[in-house]
Amino acid sequence: MTQENVEQQFRDPLNLPVPDRRVQTLRVGFRDGEIKSIRNLTHDTYEIIVKLEDDRRLGEAGQFWTLRVPGIRKPRPYSFARAPESEAPGEHTFFIRLVPGGELSEWLAGEDRTGEKVTLSGPLGKFGLDPSMQDMVCIAGGSGMSAVYSVIEHAANIQVPRNCHFFYGARAQRDLYLEEEIEALKERWHPDYTLEFVQVLNEEPEDSDWDGGRGFVTDYFKENYLDTGKMDIDQIKAYFCGPPPMIDAGIAVLKEAGLSDANIYYDKFEDARSPLPVIDNTKCVLCDECLMVKPVSNCIVEVAQLSPTNGSEPGTMEFERIEPASTAGLYYNTLYINEAECIRCYACVEICPAKAISPQFEPTPKTLARVVS
Repeated sequence: MTQENVEQQFRDPLNLPVPDRRVQTLRVGFRDGEIKSIRNLTHDTYEIIVKLEDDRRLGEAGQFWTLRVPGIRKPRPYSFARAPESEAPGEHTFFIRLVPGGELSEWLAGEDRTGEKVTLSGPLGKFGLDPSMQDMVCIAGGSGMSAVYSVIEHAANIQVPRNCHFFYGARAQRDLYLEEEIEALKERWHPDYTLEFVQVLNEEPEDSDWDGGRGFVTDYFKENYLDTGKMDIDQIKAYFCGPPPMIDAGIAVLKEAGLSDANIYYDKFEDARSPLPVIDNTKCVLCDECLMVKPVSNCIVEVAQLSPTNGSEPGTMEFERIEPASTAGLYYNTLYINEAECIRCYACVEICPAKAISPQFEPTPKTLARVVS
C-alpha cells in the first residue's frame, strides 16, 4: 500500500483533509556542507555551488533549500538554479542577488566565501514541471531566473514533448545572464518542439544598441502574444518566479484573458517585508504537517499561553512554550508563528490541508484557549 493510500485510509473516516505532498519530497532535513565555488553572473548577482557532505540526490527542479551561514541570524530560502539530475553528486547551485541591507547577500559580497561552512534545510516547495503536454509560458524577473531555469533544464533533460516560451524581465543589459546556457538548452530541446527565449528590459536607455523587448515583461507578453492572438490561452500552462508585483501583474493579465488559477504556477520571493503568516487554531486539525516542514527549528512553536506584548505592533505576542512536566501536557490547539524566527518561506501555508495558516489572517492568532490580556 502506498503512502498516499495509507493517508487516505487514515483520514477519510474522520473526513479530514489530506496535505499537499508536493510541498516537500522528504521531511525537512538539515544538512551540512561548504561553499565550493562562487562566480559573478552580473554586477549584483552571484552563482554559488554548495557541496554537501551527503551525496544523495535530493529534491526536484523548482524547489528550494534554506541556506544558513555562521554569523547570520536568519537563514534565507533560495531556489534550485539547476535541475537536480544535472548537478554533480551532493552539489546544489543557487543564484543570490545582492540586496542592500540583506544580511546574507551582503555577507556573501563582503569577501571571498569559498570554503565557508553552511547548513541547508529542505528541500521544500511545490513549484515545478506539471505533467500536462500543454505549452509552457514561463515569466521570470531578477533572480527568479533560478527556479524557472531549473524547471526548463529538467524539461530538456527528459525531452518533454511540448513548446516553451520563456520571458525574462530585467532592468538593463547589464542585468542579463545565462544567455549561452539557454541557447544550449534550445539546441537539445525535444526536436519536434521549440524553446523560445525573450528578454525584456524596462530601464534600458533609449539610445542604446538594444533591439529586444522593452517595458515591463508582463505588459510585453500581453501586447505581443495575447492581444495579437499569437498564443492560445486555452492551450498553455503558466509559470512565474520573481518579485511579487511582477507575479501579481502577470496573473492578472492571464486571468483577464481567461486562464484559470489551476493552470498558473508561481514562486514568489518573499522576505522580511512580507506579511507574517498567522495560524487560526480554530481551523487546525492537529495533523502537525506544518511542524514537519519547518526550515527553522523555532519558527512555529507549541504554546501553553499567549499574551499581547505591551506597546508592540498588533499580533506581536509573548508566549510560554510547552515544557514537559512543567506546563500543561497538551497545547490545546495553540500553535504560534514566532515573528522573530519566521523567514517567510510560506511552506507552512502551502502544506496546511485545513487552510488554517495564511498571511491574510488578522495578526492576533485565534486560539481555542483564552489569550491572556
